[in-house]
Amino acid sequence: MAELPSIAAPVGLVFVLQERSAANANGEVTTYPAIEFVAQVRGEQFRSPPLPSITEYGLFAQTNFKDRRYYALREDRLLGTLTTVLPEKLPTIYNSLEAPVRSEQPVLPLSDLHLTVATDQPLNVTNRKPVPEQTATEVDALARAALLKEGLPAALATEVPRLWMSSLRVGGRPEAVAALYGRTFSAKSADLTLKRLVSLLIIAEPVSEQGKTSWQSRLSLVGDGSPESTVAYGPLAVADLNGDGFEDILVRQTRFDHWQYGIYSFYQGSWQSRFTGREGNYGVDLPNPDEETDPVQ
Repeated sequence: MAELPSIAAPVGLVFVLQERSAANANGEVTTYPAIEFVAQVRGEQFRSPPLPSITEYGLFAQTNFKDRRYYALREDRLLGTLTTVLPEKLPTIYNSLEAPVRSEQPVLPLSDLHLTVATDQPLNVTNRKPVPEQTATEVDALARAALLKEGLPAALATEVPRLWMSSLRVGGRPEAVAALYGRTFSAKSADLTLKRLVSLLIIAEPVSEQGKTSWQSRLSLVGDGSPESTVAYGPLAVADLNGDGFEDILVRQTRFDHWQYGIYSFYQGSWQSRFTGREGNYGVDLPNPDEETDPVQ
């Protein structure tokens, strides 16, 4: 693993690791790692430049993709460094800015729940403790309430499992908790089998009143509907991406064959969306559909 700088410089570029495939000289399809552009960091702000023209892309690629070193982080653990390989042409299939990478350590396969983040400067590694069971139970109750508020029947709301949960460090405030829930239901109607995708990302904070502490929802993002038209949240990553002392949630937001990356964090007194990146498109390379669960009557 490459030696890390003794004093971390501010992060300027944020990417996520992807798994791509291509045919080799023998016609065999092989997979390889690539990094996909998410955002530029300028001070506390995140931004995404317009998709460049061929000429502009040449400058972008020469600066950011020609033997450039990036630091990889997954689940609060540094994976080492990734070195980009300059692409021969502007990637257009996915409408994204990306480049293949080399690494001294295995980085594939990818996790279904945890994003691998790649940045031009190493992110701070957090010694994160598991969320206490009592807190998890209270956040689960908030999640069910959020689903009921969105109109999900009570019989289904109790059947949407928690997939992921993490504490969030918020400078000068008690730690918050983020959690992801999701399930694809199927139900028969006449001769048809209908699918219903439910996805929820929730952020909760502790509130102390009269010596008692309870948890309250501060932000909830809900997807509920057919898999073709509903946003599914995840995979995710938690890290302080812009160095402001407040950990951010970076999440992939997928709607069937399109996706975007969103960044959510505590800013100017509230939890809110800080950034939504460019939209990617699988084109003809569609993801495998979610496996159906047992039918729900």
